[in-house]
Amino acid sequence: MTNSNSQPPTDREPPPLEQAVVDHYERQLQRHGPTAQGMDWKDSASQELRFDVLCSVCDLDGRSLHEVGAGAGHLVDYLAARGIDAEYSGSDLSPAMIAAARQRHPQVRFRLLDILRAPELPLADVVVCSGLFHVKLDHPDEAWREFLWSMLRRMFTMCREAMSFNLMTDQVDFRSPTLYYADPAEVLEFCRRELSRYVALRHDYPLYEYTVHVYREASSADLAPPAQSLTP
Repeated sequence: MTNSNSQPPTDREPPPLEQAVVDHYERQLQRHGPTAQGMDWKDSASQELRFDVLCSVCDLDGRSLHEVGAGAGHLVDYLAARGIDAEYSGSDLSPAMIAAARQRHPQVRFRLLDILRAPELPLADVVVCSGLFHVKLDHPDEAWREFLWSMLRRMFTMCREAMSFNLMTDQVDFRSPTLYYADPAEVLEFCRRELSRYVALRHDYPLYEYTVHVYREASSADLAPPAQSLTP
């Protein structure tokens, strides 16, 4: 991993929807520090379980990986702990998160980046995003859905081989008004219609969510991930 953190900060404020999300996560960071809770997760175990499933998209060894919504860079720790030799880079819309990530991992490239409006986007073999689409706050579902579709379109242009992201499932008995619950069938249909015919959906782990893997080409032995067990 190489250091390239000299990118000048952006002077553009995000639109109101995105700014509200940035403010929410920065409050969590201020309250809990650069921990799993500071990323608005219940604990580190659930955070790592999500990483397990996201990273099952393919064998990441020797591939470049870009994380959208990198937060404080906990995926870097996850990859190192499991001996996964991926060339990691990350981006986030929150200046405070980028500062925390750079402090924790000064050798890693983190960029303050609005991928919906940046004229040029980083490219990587694999693009992942964990948790960004969970918290809609007080925004209407329709507005959040359009934000989701726009983000997925842009994220897919950033990947050479595959992308992986997670969403809260609508297959639940209770719903928090501040979270976004997405119909797996609707998301699958969107990905197949607008991104790629090669899509896999993981709804088989013990969280109220699911993960989607989208591939540019048909899955093959070269893309197959190594066998691994999910974090309990």
